[in-house]
Amino acid sequence: MANIMSFIYLPLLVAFFFDSASSINCDKKRDNVQYTIKQHLFCNGYDPKIRPAKSEFDSINITTYAVLYSFDISEYRSVMSFQVNYYMRWQDSSLAWNASDWSNITTLNINNDEIWSPQFENINSDYEGQPSVSCLNPDCLLRVNGYVSCSPVCRISAKCSSDYSRWPFNTLVCRMWFTNRDKELVDEVNFLPVITYLPSNRHLPTTKWCVTSISSNKTQLIIPGATSRTVEDHTCFVSFFT
Repeated sequence: MANIMSFIYLPLLVAFFFDSASSINCDKKRDNVQYTIKQHLFCNGYDPKIRPAKSEFDSINITTYAVLYSFDISEYRSVMSFQVNYYMRWQDSSLAWNASDWSNITTLNINNDEIWSPQFENINSDYEGQPSVSCLNPDCLLRVNGYVSCSPVCRISAKCSSDYSRWPFNTLVCRMWFTNRDKELVDEVNFLPVITYLPSNRHLPTTKWCVTSISSNKTQLIIPGATSRTVEDHTCFVSFFT
């Protein structure tokens, strides 16, 4: 577990200690090696709208971690609202550079809108899609080998049902769904199975509600009046301890 958390948080800590990413002006020279690397990478025909694949038949594999943070429970509506911090990682080989040519710099902090990034969708309890652009998208981290790490933060609502198998505890089972937003690039943009993680502080401060577990499984979601979609089913078990 410690290795997993290092994989998630170490790149974010590196990004935190760098200056915030600045927008790139291709016509302006600066005495800053990091800025010059960005000009070298982004000012020579790079298009963030184009999927970074060697051919149209190649897939981009997206490694995704989902970390559940703050949450609220509406007992009357049987709805759980929560914050998910995603950690996503993929490779864009066109953004690699030789560190020995650039003062041995191996990481860059970049704006998320300057690079291609996978478009995903959270489907809430009302079967409404919440696109990734509605999430908070902080700066991303670019490594020397072209690996990109981004951490969108999303607010999601999940419909809950009562689970009496754990009586006498009051337990809710809450579900939402994660999927590729681009329905025409399901195979070309390949989201690997989402790895879910719970932080050590998983209690709701004002009550005794506690998230006891969270899981993610690939399934087919049948939306009323629409075609079925391949999704990741995020299921939370939330218990009330007296």
